[in-house]
Parts: sequence; structure tokens; C-alpha cells
Amino acid sequence: MSQDTPVSAKDNIDRAQVFAVYNVYRLVIGSVLFALTLSASESPLFTNDTSVQLLVSGIFIVTSLIIATFGTASKLTSESAIFGVMMIDVVATTLIANPSTAVASGFTALYLVTVAAASMLLRRRQLSTLVAAITALAILADSLFHSFRGETASDNILYAGLLGILVFLVSWLGQITSATLIQAQQRAQAATSEARKLKLFNDQIVEHMQTGILIVSPSNNLRPVNSAARDLLSLDTASDRPAHFVDPHLAAILIDWREDKTLMPSPFKPDRGYRTLLPRFSALDDGREGDALLFVDDYTPMTQFAQSLKLNSLGRLTGSIAHEIRNPLAAVSNAVQLLAENHQMSDGDRELAEIVLRNTKRMNDTVNNVLELSRRVPPALESIDVSEWLSGVLKDFKESHSKSATLSIKGKIDEPVIADKNQMKRVLDNLIDNALRHSEVSTGDRTAALEISRGAFPPQCFIDVIDDGDGVPESSQPRLFEPFFTTSPEGTGLGLYLCKELCESNGVDIHYRRTTDGRSSFRLSLRLQREDAR
Repeated sequence: MSQDTPVSAKDNIDRAQVFAVYNVYRLVIGSVLFALTLSASESPLFTNDTSVQLLVSGIFIVTSLIIATFGTASKLTSESAIFGVMMIDVVATTLIANPSTAVASGFTALYLVTVAAASMLLRRRQLSTLVAAITALAILADSLFHSFRGETASDNILYAGLLGILVFLVSWLGQITSATLIQAQQRAQAATSEARKLKLFNDQIVEHMQTGILIVSPSNNLRPVNSAARDLLSLDTASDRPAHFVDPHLAAILIDWREDKTLMPSPFKPDRGYRTLLPRFSALDDGREGDALLFVDDYTPMTQFAQSLKLNSLGRLTGSIAHEIRNPLAAVSNAVQLLAENHQMSDGDRELAEIVLRNTKRMNDTVNNVLELSRRVPPALESIDVSEWLSGVLKDFKESHSKSATLSIKGKIDEPVIADKNQMKRVLDNLIDNALRHSEVSTGDRTAALEISRGAFPPQCFIDVIDDGDGVPESSQPRLFEPFFTTSPEGTGLGLYLCKELCESNGVDIHYRRTTDGRSSFRLSLRLQREDAR
């Protein structure tokens, strides 16, 4: 039976099953009567009229076969059908019963079975009681009829009366039993329905949780339970897979947890993703060697909050320091400029003045970058059409720079991304300016190329800023985004650090890479706007 079957429908189905069993009983009774009649047995249970015996057995057999062949659940459980069959059985049993020996021989069980079946199958108690009354009257009438004809003893009327009382008692007990069974079925069905609803609610709650849930097997296979787990770990299906296939960092954390090397796992960033994740394990068995649950939370908001606190503290510190530096620095710069205007200054002194001017400018740029970090505001995320936005970024860059440059855009993506336009424009301006400088140093031409592509797994947009420079040595790559680290003698070491900070605030990944043809590139990985967020 379906879990969705209502109580009333279940009651109907149970009645149909009971009626089907009773119909088999009728077929067996008819077949036995027919066989005994054909054997010419002179049993005292039956009338001596062979034609009546054949008629009664035929009624049982034919009606049973008709019900079994053409009956449906709705017809089998209708009040009129059940009542009609019961009346046929009472009449047939009365026709064939021999009142002189029916009580003593146990033949009265046929009456009792019919009355009991009626009390359980008929919903209305009045009809059940009517079947019992008609049965009792039929027994009494049959006894009186045979008594008047002198075929039975007069004391059989007493037996008939007692049998009538037994019939009413069986009917009453059957009705109570039927009502009790139906109430039990209804309670069981209601409990099943409630359990099914609770399971559905639990499934919906788990599925819509922002925390990813995975089942960890003893062999360290992971199976995602909800969509958050698939999204956070960039899994395309809910099938089992080894932890090292999901992410090597997570696999290492799982091994440490199994070996009881850590109580609180550290956050990690998956290879295929842009968010920082915090794993938590819960053992389902007594030890950590068996089945376990893995809870994965998006730790990015927490890191962004910590970053905001850090920048607020940095802003208060750098604001006061920068104020104390900029005023003396401006005074030194103005003084050196005035000295440089002296026509009597020697060439050696003039060269020294230019060195001072260049370094004061560099110090001023450093102060400005530090102040820019301290003034950083939370990102205003919005939907961005990448192709249109990048075209505007290159146009603004060319208009704001006097030096000529060759800039190109390759590729296209139709899906929008989520980011702060202004903050990501500052990142691209910095990366494009770096690309032009390194290309010019290496080839003499100021060239930079932007390539747009789509990452299929997980779905994201890649923006590569490519230059024709010599590239970053492998020994320097791990420190590229550290503050005040630079490979250029004229750099401040804060440009890429600022880019990294802005990207993290926007949930964007930035890293250095080599293209397939060996060119130097900085890649931005931006989140695509999902369909359910549009």
C-alpha cells in the first residue's frame, strides 16, 4: 500500500481483503458440499433431498466465482453487496442444515462464521445486527418448521433459541473487534503519516541547510547528503567517492582527525573553489575509526569579518602614522624642488636632488597605498555583465593614461558574475598596469591581453590578465601577495597585496599562473550568479 493512502481508503482495502478471504471460504464450503453430494453420502448434517444439496453447493460455488472474477474493491466493500451475500449464505445454510443434528455436530459454525464476517465487513452496526437477527429467526423458523412436521424433537427449539443468543453474542463481539481493529489501523496510519511528514520536513531542512553534510565511511569515502555539501565542495553528484578525490586538503584533515591528532580542524580552501571552508567531524560509532558525519561550513564570512577587523585596526594605526610622515615628506619634497631650481647648482648636486625627489615620490606612493588599505569599505556586490564591464574598464584605463598601450580582449561569457564593480576595477587597473610595465621591460612594447573563459567545475568565470614579460621566478611566487614584497626596484610591494585583499572581500580567487604557451598571467576566478539568486 502506498504511504499516501488515506485512512478511509486503507479501511476499504482491508475490507476488500477480508471479503476476498471470506469468498474463498464460501468456495471451499460449496466445493465440499458438492463433493459430498456426488459421493451419495447419507450424512445427517444435510437434508436427504439431493437436488437441494446440489442447489446450495451450486449457489456457493457460482456466486464465489462471480465475485472473484468480476468483483472490484469498491463493489466488494459496498454495504449492499456485503449484506446481499450474507443473506444468500444464511438462506443457503438454512436450506441445507438438518436441525436435528446441527447443534451437536458443529454445523452451526457456518452460521457463526457468516455472522462474524458480517459484523466485521458491514460498517453500519444496524446492518450487522440485522444480519444476526435474520440468522437467528432463520434458525428458529427452520426448527419450528421441522418440529411441526415431526422430523425433529421439540427440545431442538431450545437449542435453536440458545443458538440465536450465540449468534447475537458473536455479532456483538465481531462488531467490537472490528471497531477496535479499525481504530488501531487508523492510529497506525495516522502515526505513519505523521512520521512520513516529519521525515519529509527533516529532509527539507537538511537539504536547505547552509551547512554541508557528508557521510564518511570507515574507508574514508565521502557521500554528500544535501545540496550545500555538493556546492561547497564542487561535487556534481551525490555518489560516494574517496576523500582525496574530493580534495587533498580535506583528506589530510580527515586522516589527522582519525588519528586523534586534532580536536578542532583548521579551515581550508579547496582546490576547486573560491571559499574558505571549516570542517567538523562527528563520530557515529564509539571510536573515530567507523562511520562519521562531516559538517562543512562556509568560513568566508568569518574570514571577511576578521579581515575587516584587521583593516580597521590597521587603518587607525596607518592613519596616524601616514599623517606624521606625509607632512615632513611634503616639506622635504618642496625644499628639494626649490633647490633644483637653483641654476648655480652643479650637475652632481642636481643628480642628488633628483634622487631625493624620486625616493620622496616613492615614499609618498607607499603612504597613499597604506591609506587606501585603511579606507577600504565592504563590497557592494551586484550582477555584472563581464564582456560589457571589461570593455568599459579598458576604455577608462586608456583615457586615464597618457602612454599608448595595446590592450585586447578575447573570449566571452553570457552568464553574469557577482562582485563589486569599483573594487574589481581597481584590481584590474593594477594588474593591467603591471602587465604593461613587464611587457615593456621585456619586449619594449606596452602590451597586455585579457582572456575570458568559463570554468565548468565548479561553474565560475576566469579573467586572465596576460603580459609578455619574463614572468615571476618560482622562488618568488609564494610571496607575491605579501605586503611590501616586490621584484621591481621601483615598486612599493603593496599593489598585489591590495589586489589580494580586495579579491578576498569579493569572494574572488586571484593567483599567478603560466598560460599554455608559457606567457605570464594573473587569473581572477569570479562567482557566477546562480539561477535561484536572479
